[in-house]
Amino acid sequence: MDIRDRIESRFESFGYFIFRRRWVIIALTLGFAVSLSSQAPNVIIDTSTESFLRDGAPAKELYDEFRDQFGRGEVLIMAIEGPDVLAPNFLGRLGELHEALEDQVPYLEEVRSLINARVTRGEADELIVEDLLEDWPEKPEEWETLRNYVTGNPLYENLLVSRDGRLAIVSIETVAYSLGDEFNYEEGFADDLVDEQADFLSGAENTEVVAAVRELARRFDTEGFRVQVSGQPALQSDLAEAIQTNMARFVALMILIIALLLFVLFRRISGVILPLAVVLPSVSGTIGSMAIAGEFLSAPTQVLPSLLLAVGIGAAVHILSIFYQHLDRGIQREEAIALSLKHTGLPICMTSLTTAGGLCSFISAEIAPVMAIGIFAPIGILLALIYCLILLPALLAALPIRPRKTQENRTQVGQEADWIGDILVATGDFSIRHAKVAVSLTLVVVAISLLGASQIRFGHDIMKWLPESHSFRLATQLFDEQMNGSMLIEILADSGVENGVQSVEFMTALDSVEAELAELPPMEGVKMGKAISIATITKEISQALNENDPMHYAIPQNRELIAQELLLFENSGTDDLEPLVDSLFSMARVSIRVPYVDPIEYQPYITSTQALFQERLGPEIRVSTTGFVPIMSATIRGVISSMTRSYILALLIITPLMILLIGSLRTGIVSMIPNLAPIIITLGIMGWTGIVMDVFTLMLGGIAIGLAVDDTIHYMYNFRRSFLKGGDIQAANRETLRTTGRALFVTSVVLSFGFFIFIFAEMNNLYYFGLLTGITIANAFLIDILVSPALMSLAYRNQSVSPAGR
Repeated sequence: MDIRDRIESRFESFGYFIFRRRWVIIALTLGFAVSLSSQAPNVIIDTSTESFLRDGAPAKELYDEFRDQFGRGEVLIMAIEGPDVLAPNFLGRLGELHEALEDQVPYLEEVRSLINARVTRGEADELIVEDLLEDWPEKPEEWETLRNYVTGNPLYENLLVSRDGRLAIVSIETVAYSLGDEFNYEEGFADDLVDEQADFLSGAENTEVVAAVRELARRFDTEGFRVQVSGQPALQSDLAEAIQTNMARFVALMILIIALLLFVLFRRISGVILPLAVVLPSVSGTIGSMAIAGEFLSAPTQVLPSLLLAVGIGAAVHILSIFYQHLDRGIQREEAIALSLKHTGLPICMTSLTTAGGLCSFISAEIAPVMAIGIFAPIGILLALIYCLILLPALLAALPIRPRKTQENRTQVGQEADWIGDILVATGDFSIRHAKVAVSLTLVVVAISLLGASQIRFGHDIMKWLPESHSFRLATQLFDEQMNGSMLIEILADSGVENGVQSVEFMTALDSVEAELAELPPMEGVKMGKAISIATITKEISQALNENDPMHYAIPQNRELIAQELLLFENSGTDDLEPLVDSLFSMARVSIRVPYVDPIEYQPYITSTQALFQERLGPEIRVSTTGFVPIMSATIRGVISSMTRSYILALLIITPLMILLIGSLRTGIVSMIPNLAPIIITLGIMGWTGIVMDVFTLMLGGIAIGLAVDDTIHYMYNFRRSFLKGGDIQAANRETLRTTGRALFVTSVVLSFGFFIFIFAEMNNLYYFGLLTGITIANAFLIDILVSPALMSLAYRNQSVSPAGR
């Protein structure tokens, strides 16, 4: 008796043990499952920019420093269309909206619109800074003066009003910190409170802000005053809501489809209830463990429930298939449980440990959500393993499951499964008879798929996840068309010395770069729409103090004069310098507005822009980029590279584990063909059809690895066991397909249709996620019954089995 025989005997003894102590085991296991799952409702969905970054990552530290110094930076934008945004009745309604925003939006830092647009003017030697509509015009000539001032002010164009005067913009900026309900945001921050206690505004609080703004948008939206909402906070909120509602709805539908198909295939209520009874606690328990650990659910980690359903259902179906088969043959329930664990216990452990080990490779990823998958996916897989091997047999022992009468004592699922088994066996026999042809054709398909996979385009166009009619997509398209940009790139220029920003060289270089960027042609669809910096204000002050002469809208060529003018501006009562420069005037911020494109396409523009700033400002100035766009762009690239490395590492982990657990170098190496082929074919489909590889489609690789490894190990292990006992390749294949093959068929049908339900989702990422995962699962099954028998035939054709081996 070799080690595998001894392990199988231990599983058999364990089955008898569970039967005798079923009620105690059920009570203990369910108590543990309930306590862990009860934490699941506490998990938080976070789609914020920084949620992708690991603690301690340089990009996250820079972004946190930016928000500490300059505020949140991400603004909500209201785009308001009208026939004439400078007409008195339009501005009157805009004023009412502005006031309502200030009164009713929580966590508010500032609202900016034409109502409080900055007017900087000089009177004698005095600098006056006031709001545009601080005094409401009364006479027609006053309205005409206002119109001329607004249309002639370069600062307002594409920032507060469109060039054609048909679109007005309201910017809503929230505070950067969340200090709890007891803190009075209107009174400002206490520095010690911020330093010691404050967290940045949470995703839930951001959603609260967006909801309040959208409610006001709906209330004020009328003919001639059409209000739409855009901006990074709205994107984050909409994405979180869409993922939460769509994923929850379709995971529920997936479970329903799985339940219906399990009933059709098993024709037993227990065949529906029991797999779900052991798999759902593993899913909720995993989410609960994330809540306990303080981990967020994000776009990548949203696939965890689907992954765990796929792996867990497969393990449960294998146990139930063998149990029903033995029970229907007249074997007593206690012995049927023991024999089912003897037959499936070791391969289930092998599949779970191999899949968990492969997914552990994600821990090394630089991106936080990918790392979280490497931690919590293995936890969920091990939970599913524990429930399948302990709770499921105990429930089988406790529930009144009756044997079904069968013809010729053949199967557990009725006459229909007889012809299913016959088809599987006939397919396997055909594969063995034409082994070289089957393998050759598979290699050809894989080669064609690899050629297609080489043409895959990477991207992460979050906007295209949403339906074309979604309000955010419409608002963003409008804003990009009319105002030349809805997203922000933040440039930080640090001189490293106090008052370094006030030097003529620094100011002139800053101004010249902004002018150069305005003239550059689009790069990958990205072109600067507007830039705001301290240079803009400096030119504005200079003009105001020189009799408001537009000829003096320029940087003064005297350092002392720049310093004096900025001091006058600060003393005028405005705080408009605070978002643009630090208190020591050593570091300046430049906010560049750009149109929305696929975040991965921003990188060339960001790199060239940063290089241009660095070249013009000189090597002594430290230039860096941050904000939503640079972080998202770099993060997506990081996700792609991290996931690619993780999958390669996963295969390097899985291959030796397959060899070790199957117990044969030859079989272990050969098994990698049916493991990899389904994934390669799916990649080929993506390449040939032009489906973009984004974070979501990258995630299906984890499910593909889990299912492909599961199917292959079950087939290879049981084939080798049968072959070593009988020495006949065809007989071993037939026995494997009549037992394990049926379980593979049930699992594949149930899960592929369960994932195909996602093609009805409104979000395109979920559509492709379901479609491609379903295709991969179906391909994994087809390859295991069409190709694996051929591979085993070629691998074992010259091997004889000694009497001892039998």
